[in-house]
Amino acid sequence: MAISRYVKLIALPVLAVPIAAVLMLQPETKAETGYTWAAVGSAPTECTNTAYGRTVDGSSFWNTTEQGIPGEPMPDTNCLLDQFAVNNFLYLVGDDGSGHPRFMGMAPWYDLLPASGAPTWPGGYNALSAGEFRNVQNLEEAGDGFELLDANNQFTAYDIRVNKSFFDHVSSNNLYTKTGLDAAVAAFNANSYSGGVWLPPSQGGDTSTPGALEIKTAWRNFGAATDGACPTDIMHCETDDDGGSWGLVGFHLVQKTNGHGEFIWATFEHMGNAPDCVGGGSNPIAQTPAGGMNVNKNIAGLKDQTGWSYFNYASYIAAGGTGQLCTYPGLLNGTQPICLTSPEGDTADDWLQVNICRTRALPAGSDVCTDSAPGLDNGKAIACLNQSVRSNFPTSLASKWQYYELVGMEWLMNGATGNGAVTQGCFTYDEADAAGACPNYPNAGKGGELGVPHYARIGSTHMANTTMETWMQKGMVLNSKRQGVIKGMDCFACHQPQTKSYQGDMSHIFGRVSQK
Repeated sequence: MAISRYVKLIALPVLAVPIAAVLMLQPETKAETGYTWAAVGSAPTECTNTAYGRTVDGSSFWNTTEQGIPGEPMPDTNCLLDQFAVNNFLYLVGDDGSGHPRFMGMAPWYDLLPASGAPTWPGGYNALSAGEFRNVQNLEEAGDGFELLDANNQFTAYDIRVNKSFFDHVSSNNLYTKTGLDAAVAAFNANSYSGGVWLPPSQGGDTSTPGALEIKTAWRNFGAATDGACPTDIMHCETDDDGGSWGLVGFHLVQKTNGHGEFIWATFEHMGNAPDCVGGGSNPIAQTPAGGMNVNKNIAGLKDQTGWSYFNYASYIAAGGTGQLCTYPGLLNGTQPICLTSPEGDTADDWLQVNICRTRALPAGSDVCTDSAPGLDNGKAIACLNQSVRSNFPTSLASKWQYYELVGMEWLMNGATGNGAVTQGCFTYDEADAAGACPNYPNAGKGGELGVPHYARIGSTHMANTTMETWMQKGMVLNSKRQGVIKGMDCFACHQPQTKSYQGDMSHIFGRVSQK
């Protein structure tokens, strides 16, 4: 198992070991684990852009969580994986040499899973598709099917892209057809130990082949590009193939490594999306985001009402907001919800613009970096790293990218599970369903990951992006005619390695397969 390379965990009664002890336990000898702390120095106490002796700047792509660390391997920690995620985000948004960010040269889902013919790799910049952005399946949020309107009453649209490793595996295994996917489902049901969809991890060391990577992005509609409404100096703006202008507001990044077959899950947002629901966080309720940034400065009818993409300060105050609290369904304070309320009706025409806020805030303050690297609360590590990166922002990147930040990152303590390897393994979020979810598997019936209950999930265990899991944030309980009761969950509640008609090795992209 991945964890066996740095702590003597496997020989211990797993459930009896407190998580804090697991993460901070230090090996006694190099012979037992392959390294000593002395070989790489003391563990950092602050999660900065240079913690662990490497620099988070996006100058290169990191294939493994340990890449760039001098000396010998370090044990996985939240801070180490936060650095990994932020560095790769900065790399992917960097210029590909043609004036476009690198991630826009990855294969969009409709080229990976065409209605007919073989998948096609773009080989360069591939513009957003206006046709796809008019398709209702690309306007609905995953999990609840709700549709998100911005402060200008325009729909948010979603794009999905994959890297070459992901693309090649799907193409070479015929997983872009229902015939190929059905065969993989049957193989998994026959033996989940060996059958099913298992996307490739990184291979050949730090600098060779990256593992499968998938990106989901959220885009705010700014109308015709000729109108010039998208604020290009503080937000990344793209023009679709029909002349429409879109601002990047959300960015999911999931990546498989040689030590994490379950993917490492990270999500980023534009800092002008929405304020925190309660005081004390890094994005307080105000007319404009921190520093007076106004993403609506080019929209005449909105720029004096609010500076946020998904929060209208004027309407919030009119509804009784005080500037200290953004009440919402599930917040037990005895007051009428005025934020994150339910869109009404069952058709797209009935969706309403509502004020959005973040239920789980990142901490703020001058001492946010103190003791931010150790410990289980990933919020402090993320806040420190974001602050450190902004203070040392890479000169190779356009300044607009400093207005994006990591808001959550999640991973599994033992990496992938089951067969002694780190590339694949069947596990389930619900321990009671392990036997049925993993047929004919050695660990079936033993619970979740290696028999460890839910606390094997590390990082931001209530991770949500306000543009992609708007109504599935922590503490939300939303009653809707369309979906019933929705409760906030984390990534692994929905994404698991079981191969099904809509899912293969953690990814739901296979639910879009349409070709026979």
